[in-house]
Amino acid sequence: MDVLIVEDARDQRKLLSAVIRRLGHTVHQAEDGVEALAVLTERSEISIVISDWMMPNMDGISLCEAIRDGRFQRYIYFILLTGKTDRDATVKGLSVGADDFLRKPVDYQELEARLKSGARVISLEQSLELKNEQLAKTLTSVESDLESAAKTQESLLAPPAVIQGVGFDWHFQPSQILGGDMFGYHALDDEHVMFYQLDVAGHGIPSALFSFTLNNLLMDMDAHTTMLREQISNPPYYKVRPSEDVVASLNQRFQTTAETMLYFTMIYGVIHTPTGKVRMTHAGHPETLWLRPADGELHPIKDTGLPVGMMPGMSWSFSELTLKKGDRLFMYSDGITECENPTGEQYGDQRLRDALYGGRQMPMKEMIDKVWSELSDWRDCNTFDDDVTYLVLEYQGG
Repeated sequence: MDVLIVEDARDQRKLLSAVIRRLGHTVHQAEDGVEALAVLTERSEISIVISDWMMPNMDGISLCEAIRDGRFQRYIYFILLTGKTDRDATVKGLSVGADDFLRKPVDYQELEARLKSGARVISLEQSLELKNEQLAKTLTSVESDLESAAKTQESLLAPPAVIQGVGFDWHFQPSQILGGDMFGYHALDDEHVMFYQLDVAGHGIPSALFSFTLNNLLMDMDAHTTMLREQISNPPYYKVRPSEDVVASLNQRFQTTAETMLYFTMIYGVIHTPTGKVRMTHAGHPETLWLRPADGELHPIKDTGLPVGMMPGMSWSFSELTLKKGDRLFMYSDGITECENPTGEQYGDQRLRDALYGGRQMPMKEMIDKVWSELSDWRDCNTFDDDVTYLVLEYQGG
């Protein structure tokens, strides 16, 4: 070990240096605290300091405080050399960061024991520093992977689109780098368009990966005949599956376990685009708000039913409605209504309805931005405790 002796008495400094060299250590010397700091700055290999308390220019207490102020990137074990024996002196030395004490006159067996104790502490500190460096590298790698995964998640989100006279747009704000919310929409055939929104329980990587899986299944064209459409013997040799059957199939396929607890709430619906007729199922998900310009009202649509994946053999009900030109459906996750302001009050259903009602005559994109602006003002900070997602469709006529 490299040891720095800080002692203004030249004879004492030489004597200590000789003893410590015989113990197998490399010795450096300084006459006071000012010189000691210069030596410590120049010689990064020094890990133990033995310093006298009383010295000119900078005493041992001030030197210890300077070492502990964070200027050095390594841990330095500090032994305070003193003739003081009273309790107050010990308390003062410990309070400024001294690790150990040596009483004058120095007992050389005690000195050897103190140095061994210091060497053990330094070894532990160096081991911890190495582990922290490895952890930092791992964390950097994980963060890079998460950012890549977030880009992947963003790429999975269906872009705003108009499909067979039905406009779709949305807002997506994950609470962490990755979110457990997901949504999508696409044509099932020339007359039917499906849409869905889901919210996987929990947050972070497990929820996000599960939402990826569900999205791939629901948006995969090759899976339509098994999940969203079923084969029949007559032309066109398939039929669109009812919304409640699709949800039940997902439930049978994805059952949660005590280890994962990855159940999810969802809305799944199909719109017959020539007529505007919609059949949709809610599975533990917040209500859908139906905006009807004809009467200027918001109509809630919700079905009773458990989230998907909680119990096998479950069935769900459905709602049917017929959209008129200009009607909108607003689907959202509970991260909106349960969003808390700085005082802990939730945003709630009524504020959401008021925001939508105020934007009912706006173009769809402007209405979406209005909801987000009012929710952000309510939250009054840049982070959210839960994913904030909403999906809006507008029937523009078949």
